Amino acid sequence: MPGKQLRICLVTNDFPSLTETFITTKAVELSKKGHKVTVVKNQDNKVLNTSHIAIVKQAGIETITTGSNTKKGLLQVLLKYPSLLFRCFSFSPKQFGKRLQEQLKINLLESQNFDIVHIEFSGLAIGYQKALEQTNAKTVVSCRGTAEKVKPLSDPLRGKQLEKLFATVNAIHCVSDDMAATIKPYCINPEKIFVNRPSIDADIFKRTKPYPQTNGSIQILTIGRFTFQKGYLFGFMALQKLHEMGISFNWTIVGDGPLKEEMLFHIHTLGLQNMVQLVGKKNRDEILDLYNIADVFLLTSVYEGIANVCLEAMCMELPVVATRSGGMEEVIENCVDGILCNNYDADSLATALAGITADAVKRKQMGIYARQKILNEYTIQKQADIFENKYLQLITT
Repeated sequence: MPGKQLRICLVTNDFPSLTETFITTKAVELSKKGHKVTVVKNQDNKVLNTSHIAIVKQAGIETITTGSNTKKGLLQVLLKYPSLLFRCFSFSPKQFGKRLQEQLKINLLESQNFDIVHIEFSGLAIGYQKALEQTNAKTVVSCRGTAEKVKPLSDPLRGKQLEKLFATVNAIHCVSDDMAATIKPYCINPEKIFVNRPSIDADIFKRTKPYPQTNGSIQILTIGRFTFQKGYLFGFMALQKLHEMGISFNWTIVGDGPLKEEMLFHIHTLGLQNMVQLVGKKNRDEILDLYNIADVFLLTSVYEGIANVCLEAMCMELPVVATRSGGMEEVIENCVDGILCNNYDADSLATALAGITADAVKRKQMGIYARQKILNEYTIQKQADIFENKYLQLITT
């Protein structure tokens, strides 16, 4: 059914987000292919990616919210739909709020007459369970990492919730083969699973400055939330070893999160205050500047689906030193376009960093190979083609 315009709904957290830029690029590319794209966001925290606001507007992407994430929004919803007050009534405020959220999501999906509803995170999709059961649209959920790999360990109910969700939706998108293997125990119909790896807009993520010929302090860059799965402690331990070897470096970490205090403690205790900088969240243009001045990108995670920031770094011709976490072994060819290290192994990270910091020619050559890998296998155009073909397949079956 080539040429058919689809009405596609992408459901995410915030939009356009500083941290979930891959959803913005996906929405824009699908819009460029002629489809009507609407993004439903479930948060409104006002911290938007200013670099993407104009791009989203130019692409004609409509952004809407469920409307009940603030007291003001809730009042506006009840004034607009007074019948919801009676349909969702409960003497328990908690129960009333739950019923109202469910009904708003049902109304939203029903009123827009979408062909495809794609919820970008399985944890978010669980909250849309009733709406997914009632919509006439074909439904897709994405599985990206923590919600499937970690949450079932801490929440005994999560496995059952995933089983119910996967039985409801029409297709299950996984970002890697590793992710597909992770969710199979929760899926009675594994034929629903398809793999479409993350992607990069190579026209945006391209080097605009010559690759640095570092003679002094090596510039190491990491981008990621301050959470346990990012494995920062192992990075700090590795860089302490690097410091003991007499190697001069500066490690810039972009991000924020619940473990900031813990990270500051580790930095201080390991004596890395003058070598590690936590610079907070950055927008896309600021991150591009940081990629341009870095020598090496470091990923210390204990688990990833596939880290989009590694793909960005590779596209910027940066050599990546990464742990063998989740789907990263599907991306990096060890010692060709990056270096893979054993998980939880600070010694392995230190050895890899020491080797690559000593050889500027090797760093540059790895970076060249890394960008070519992205151009061959991880472009936004390729990813959008796979999604488009899957969506068209769903509406014809």
